[in-house]
Amino acid sequence: MSSKNSETPLKDRIDWVTVIVPFLAILALCVCFILMPDASKSVLDTIRFILGDTFGLFYLAVGLFVFLLSLYLAFSRFGTIRLGKPDEKPKYPLFVWASMMFTSGLAADILFYSFCEWILYANDPHIAELGSMQTWSSTYPLFHWGPIPWAFYLVLAVSFGFMLHVRGCHKQKYSEACRALLGNKVDGISGKLIDLLALFALLAGTTTTFALATPLMSQVLTTLFHLPSSKWITIAILGVTCVFYTYALLHGMKGISLLAKSCMYLFLCPARICAVPRR
Repeated sequence: MSSKNSETPLKDRIDWVTVIVPFLAILALCVCFILMPDASKSVLDTIRFILGDTFGLFYLAVGLFVFLLSLYLAFSRFGTIRLGKPDEKPKYPLFVWASMMFTSGLAADILFYSFCEWILYANDPHIAELGSMQTWSSTYPLFHWGPIPWAFYLVLAVSFGFMLHVRGCHKQKYSEACRALLGNKVDGISGKLIDLLALFALLAGTTTTFALATPLMSQVLTTLFHLPSSKWITIAILGVTCVFYTYALLHGMKGISLLAKSCMYLFLCPARICAVPRR
């Protein structure tokens, strides 16, 4: 970070709009979910139906466009741009970078979906109408784990990498990545809207991950240690997770890389033990 930014008081460097608005939105949603669970579920199901069925074709078209854009960025003249200074070396080894990408891109979803996603598709009546459930239930997971969803991550990663390591920008905001297109408008309402939209998208993705992973981890603990199922176990898992991730975030890339490596070691060591035959 530049000396100018380091000398600026923390309260002046915080974008309070992008902090307070999402916080109030989360607080309001939590109150609604607690006080009106049935009505909240009905509203969420309606929103999911509208986004999934009404805009399904639009989503597929955008995904294909982003995938083609990622190929263009990779194989055109822009693919030769070095994300860093000419004499600069990678800050972390390849294993650490791969660990951060793997754990942030797949996270806990792979624990849940890798086992049962095909079952969800096979039981869908729409797939049964298409013909062979075995064929289509193994085809649809590509929408989650194929090259198109990874293209969404790739385009954003290239944008942020160019913005931070080539342009030397110290503001890690989505709106800053749009400065080349919008100019100084990113400093106004347009930039605030872009940042708020990005934050709500991140919150929605994080919520989905926790909604899938936390009950799964709770069930694993209750099964292994023969504990009665309780909401307090789920709350405790959420609390511990928040502590670890907050600690990693406060320590920047060093903390995130340490957390990613720890997750990979926890993932690979049991797999290696199970794979090695006993003598």
